[in-house]
Amino acid sequence: MQINDNKVKTLHFSALDGLRGLAAIAVALFHWLLNFAGFLAVDFFLVLSGFILAHRYLYSDRPISSGRFVISRLARLYPMHLFGLLSYAAVYTLLVKDIPRYPDGTLFTFIQQLTMTHNIGLNTHGQTWNVQSWSISVEFWLNLIFFCYIRRTTSSIGLLLMSVAGLLIIFNLTGHIDTTYQNYFQVINSGLLRGWSSFVLGILAYRGWLLARRIEWQPLTILMAECIVTLATLTLFFARNGNMRSLDIFAPFAFTALVLVFALELGPLARLIRRLKWLGNISYSIYLNHLVVLMLVDTGLASLGLSHAALTPIYLGSLLVYSMLTYRWIELPGKAWIARAVKQQRANHSVDARGDELRS
Repeated sequence: MQINDNKVKTLHFSALDGLRGLAAIAVALFHWLLNFAGFLAVDFFLVLSGFILAHRYLYSDRPISSGRFVISRLARLYPMHLFGLLSYAAVYTLLVKDIPRYPDGTLFTFIQQLTMTHNIGLNTHGQTWNVQSWSISVEFWLNLIFFCYIRRTTSSIGLLLMSVAGLLIIFNLTGHIDTTYQNYFQVINSGLLRGWSSFVLGILAYRGWLLARRIEWQPLTILMAECIVTLATLTLFFARNGNMRSLDIFAPFAFTALVLVFALELGPLARLIRRLKWLGNISYSIYLNHLVVLMLVDTGLASLGLSHAALTPIYLGSLLVYSMLTYRWIELPGKAWIARAVKQQRANHSVDARGDELRS
């Protein structure tokens, strides 16, 4: 199947939405069960982010100003990030009877969270507050770097070399990819380096998709490709014995192939995953809500004496319902409110400018 060029810009990747939802569940289960490499889902998110932003902005025929880009990213990321931060602070204080305290300072780290600067190298003693939001800080600042420095003319070889160099530094200094707040050489934040190494691969995945979509693929070829990338992904998530852990440094490359193959939406696995688009819609809420739900379920049901494995259905069910609510009442309204506020400000500015012209 080929996709008409006129349809590319309005195309929605439903299979990738489904994968994003599964990745959010993987992170939630990782922090709940701690028996598989669910943290790798963050690297998938960043590869996917590079792919989507390349589609939406880098290869868009409609130019966007830097101000509009920043506002669009804030509207997407900030409302739920702020809600996740405040809900974590409230639930932690309720359960522990004290406010969270961190070596880098409670007020300082809280301000970092508010400004999304909590994982750019300033908090050298560890993650703080709603800890999984470290990747939201990384995501936001990498998005700005992407907008400022990446162009259609940016060499694919250059992007690949940046990724390889970043991952080699991480592997040499850490031995695996699971690094977040640590600073290398006192100036390079490992979370930012990890994020950029995955993000640029997402741009390469999009460029690969632009080429692959023009080819008439045989059904068997697509099925084999889906099976191979899925097996590689599952191996990275679950084969963690002995020396296998060090292989997680290759996860961004596996996720690049996964995104490219499933973005085509030609095979049976992609068509199956498309049915989980609803899960992808609430994936951001799942990601930022899961620690709060984890604390409440873990503490509230501790008297039952059940293992985490036994409580998993309650944990996941509660998380899904709660995330549906926050998606409906926090994410969407928050994004719309920011868009309206910016639009109104521009309208007021336009009226003031016309008034100045009439008076002059």
